[in-house]
Amino acid sequence: MIFFNEYHYEPLSAEDEIRLIELNPAKREEAPLKCSIVQHRRSVRKNDYFAISYVWGNPEFSRNLEISCDGDVSYLRITPNVDVLLRRLRKLEVLRYLWIDAICLNQADEIEKAHQIPLMGRIFGEAKDVHIWVGPQDFLTAKLFTFLRQVSLLPEVKQAKMAQCIVDVMLNIFGNTGTGLQSFDDFSNRVWFSRRWIIQEARLARKATVHCGNCSIPLPVLALAAKRFQALDMSSYPMKMMANLNTPARKPTILELLWTFQEACCLEPKDRVAALYGLAQNAYGFHLDYTAHWTEMYKQIAFSVLRNGSNDIKLQLMLHLFEFGAVRAPSNVDYPSWIPDWSNTRQRGLPYHSSIKNIDTYEPYPTSPGYPTKATLKLHHGSLQVHWNALIGGSRGWRVVYATNSDSPIRTEEQRTEKVKSLLLELFPSIFAPIFPIMAVAALFHLVEQFYYPNQNLRLKSSPYDEFIVKMIQQLPKMFHTRLLDTLRQTSRLLGDFCIFKMKPIGSEHQHSVGYGISSQQLQPGDTMIPLWNMNWDKERGMSHMKEYMYLRTKTMLVVRRTQGQTLSGKNPAETGRIVGWAVCVLLKGESIYEFDLSDSTMWDDDLNGEQQCSMLLA
Repeated sequence: MIFFNEYHYEPLSAEDEIRLIELNPAKREEAPLKCSIVQHRRSVRKNDYFAISYVWGNPEFSRNLEISCDGDVSYLRITPNVDVLLRRLRKLEVLRYLWIDAICLNQADEIEKAHQIPLMGRIFGEAKDVHIWVGPQDFLTAKLFTFLRQVSLLPEVKQAKMAQCIVDVMLNIFGNTGTGLQSFDDFSNRVWFSRRWIIQEARLARKATVHCGNCSIPLPVLALAAKRFQALDMSSYPMKMMANLNTPARKPTILELLWTFQEACCLEPKDRVAALYGLAQNAYGFHLDYTAHWTEMYKQIAFSVLRNGSNDIKLQLMLHLFEFGAVRAPSNVDYPSWIPDWSNTRQRGLPYHSSIKNIDTYEPYPTSPGYPTKATLKLHHGSLQVHWNALIGGSRGWRVVYATNSDSPIRTEEQRTEKVKSLLLELFPSIFAPIFPIMAVAALFHLVEQFYYPNQNLRLKSSPYDEFIVKMIQQLPKMFHTRLLDTLRQTSRLLGDFCIFKMKPIGSEHQHSVGYGISSQQLQPGDTMIPLWNMNWDKERGMSHMKEYMYLRTKTMLVVRRTQGQTLSGKNPAETGRIVGWAVCVLLKGESIYEFDLSDSTMWDDDLNGEQQCSMLLA
């Protein structure tokens, strides 16, 4: 069909002005869609319109919206999804005032979008009601919504009792649990629950209703039911998303939002931030500039956090770096190595702060990673300055003296065996190695195995290098033999997935100390290790038996590759480097390489004074 009068937008004339559509009523669903588009100032017309949250769907603009203006009629092309939801939401006899981005924003005007998009949180928050359209219903939708309502009404009981109550409700409504679970899973996997922009649209709503065809359910009811499912360890990202859509009791930070909704999708990398901006408390002084390139936007967040956040907030940024990865800037751009790439989804490669591997399991946001003593982070003229205590990290950090290399492929079992023996001999130069280094490495391996390979059925019952390990541990107390043998058997698997390394403190202090670590990145000898925070032994499964016998610390550490020094405020040149990775490590403090100091029951980092602080600039 050829349109002789295509609709043309009038520019918004005031700072707080928005467009609304006045949707004409109709008694028949198949009647043509007709409306007017009017401009209103938000300061004048608050809470007098309904906002619509939906998914654009296939960008096929094949439907017509008739628009009347001063007696003239023009047309705007809309998608089939917008056409369906408008027909569903229009009234029978009265006008309905709606805000919907596909129509109320001039999609061809980038300047208008740059101004209006940061205001979308307010637009949805000031609406009388938010209508959430997730798509057409299926033959089980009505039963599912009944089930969700009844689950939300269950009294709060212990987890086991709640599970049985949910099963009873499901059997009563669906007849069997399989049908009910499949219906809930299918519903949670609808596209709306995977989109990023809908998060602030739902969470900021004064009131919100979810529509699925002709079936409707209040959003708080849906969120509470999903939260109860999530608490029963039925973890998936859509369920986590659903459980977190209710209005929060407090405004979260932008870091917490990026962490929680890490898998929510959007087309533009900068929308990973923009779509959540309206939800966040402005604690760090970050202001959204939608005209900026996405890498610059991420950089602005990191700088705002480092400039205005507490030290715990700055350490949260390091956790984001570990799980999102770093932004990969073009080789000709001098870009900081510590900017998280929020365009990725989170992946937890090692227990840097948590022993839970599944990031969709119910888990509170880590507001304070690790526990004292922690490194201190500061922003210094565009560089990240990290301070640590010399008694823990050495006056110049720890140096990697050996690291496994994953470049050489292992083709035969014989090669695998030789590689394992070679690694163990590098870690312990003598077959009759000191007792405590062996126990420290075994403790580290056990920590990672419990985290990365939790399925005990996959554990090796024997290995070609059992005899070699038995000789190595024969001088240790017999009470540890079985556990150590079982743990060290898994070395070949760790070699296939991680870089294993040995390190020594740089400088004269603690020259007989030694450390061991595991990293998801490839390290090389000469890399510097900087301690960030302690990991808690008591929280790690199966680790407590070592604590009484060894004087060691498990730490999360940064892997830094040194560069040339730069001057700090007229003082001597400070050492500088770039972050190339991160690792989980154990550190042993020893008086000699064969006699480790176990005489002092206090921790290394108790009552350390500020005079022992060392630092490095990270570019």
